[in-house]
Amino acid sequence: MGRILSNRQIVAAKIEVTEGTAETLAAADANLQILEPAKWEPNISMFERKLMDVSYSNFKQIPGTRLAQISFKAENKGSGTAGTAPALGKLFKACGFGETIVAVTSATYAPVSALASVPTLTVAIYQDGVRKQIKGARGNVQYSAKDGEPGLFEFTFIGVYDAVTDQTLLTPSGVETTVPVALLTAQFAVAVFSAFVSKIDFNMGNQLTPRSDINTAAGYISTLLTGRAPKGTFDPELELVAAHDWYGRWLAGTTGVLTWRHTGTAGNICVFNVPVCQYIKVSDGDRDGIALAPVEFLMARNAAAGNDELSIAYT
Repeated sequence: MGRILSNRQIVAAKIEVTEGTAETLAAADANLQILEPAKWEPNISMFERKLMDVSYSNFKQIPGTRLAQISFKAENKGSGTAGTAPALGKLFKACGFGETIVAVTSATYAPVSALASVPTLTVAIYQDGVRKQIKGARGNVQYSAKDGEPGLFEFTFIGVYDAVTDQTLLTPSGVETTVPVALLTAQFAVAVFSAFVSKIDFNMGNQLTPRSDINTAAGYISTLLTGRAPKGTFDPELELVAAHDWYGRWLAGTTGVLTWRHTGTAGNICVFNVPVCQYIKVSDGDRDGIALAPVEFLMARNAAAGNDELSIAYT
């Protein structure tokens, strides 16, 4: 048989009512549009049986605990209606973000730490007749954008290996018709300085820990989000010290607000805000003969209670 095509593929995801109990995925759960084929990486432990014997021939191994990872890229775009959560919302939630909806105004995502506030997902790749599924999944998200290109989110979810079965492709419903906005008119500023940059990225650095459970067939019930270390980079032009002292601010540990946006129409404007941006490395660089000062930055807490190092607002 064979002839399964990698580009005939969709991803479906649904927040679980009960952690670690797979949801039945339907057309409405396949409202995500992904770029490039999603990646499926199963992780099944194999116990080697090193038994003493007169022969050097191996004994059969015993399959044990079962996890799997699903990762994919998606465009950064809003729902098209201000105050309505984007399709990306359920993914942000399972990556440790809380969701705040203001009717007819905005949908905003900011980090949370209470485990009860981070739901698990059932996620599946439907690939031309084959379904690869995980449950009890939580994840990590990375963002990247370049001058004149739309922003991209890369999601990685680790969960309990559920099943690989024959399933016809779902017909997605409720797919957003909005078009992602290029990184132009971005209003980029750091410490109220409008630097000249060509790209920016960040990684939430979520720590994902499988939750063991010998009462289950897979040996795990779900994946826990047990920490995060959000960092990012951008590539500004080198400036006179009097204009913006990249190295001096690094040396002094000076912080400032970092903000930029994808400027679209109502319901498709995305504003990123980092209240406490700290330079943790500044390097030398070059862009077609222009001197650069590439920056690696830390997103630190703003208020004492934390959970405010980043906000992503769709307006």
